[in-house]
Amino acid sequence: MKTKRHKLPGQIVLVLQGGGALGAYQAGVYEALSNARIEPDWVIGTSIGAINGALIAGNAPGDRLARLRDFWHRLEKAPTSGNWATLFQGIPSFFRPRPAAWAGPHAPVGLDEASYYSTIPLSR
Repeated sequence: MKTKRHKLPGQIVLVLQGGGALGAYQAGVYEALSNARIEPDWVIGTSIGAINGALIAGNAPGDRLARLRDFWHRLEKAPTSGNWATLFQGIPSFFRPRPAAWAGPHAPVGLDEASYYSTIPLSR
């Protein structure tokens, strides 16, 4: 079912910043806009905002909410796992730790492995 887009003057620009937990909030903001039949002409984001932006811009308007929900449901963790578990285990479908990088800034890990976390699970 195709709904008519709400007409507003000018262009609608959705700007999404970074900050992990903020990304879930951004998905809710997009849902509210979508429910009001307001679709962005432009989506701009950094870090988690870029991921949400890619999910929004990379899908047809009718599929965007479902893709955002799918992504954020995959990131959910059991309520008993806390900050320490996330720090040392990561979030399986989002990021995983690179323990060798924790050896310090002078550890011979190479440029590609120098960050504390790998986002390879996110790309999968």
